[in-house]
Amino acid sequence: MNHLEVLEAEGIHIIREAVSELERPVLLFSGGKDSVVLLHLAAKAFWPGPVPFPLLHVDTGHNFPEVIEYRDRLALEWRLNLVV
Repeated sequence: MNHLEVLEAEGIHIIREAVSELERPVLLFSGGKDSVVLLHLAAKAFWPGPVPFPLLHVDTGHNFPEVIEYRDRLALEWRLNLVV
């Protein structure tokens, strides 16, 4: 495994562990690069099943319309439980 594969595997392990230990896990989602990467790791962690926790987006009203459209499209396509 190369360095990036090791980091990805570690991230997937941490997500699985958190879900198994926590009563009501949630992924804070802003639509930015960090939360998009975490969502992709979560999707890989539970593939082929669904992501087993909701996405929580705190809508400040200061988002670009494209971010909201992307968030909504992802939630629909990936069948995510989106809480705004």
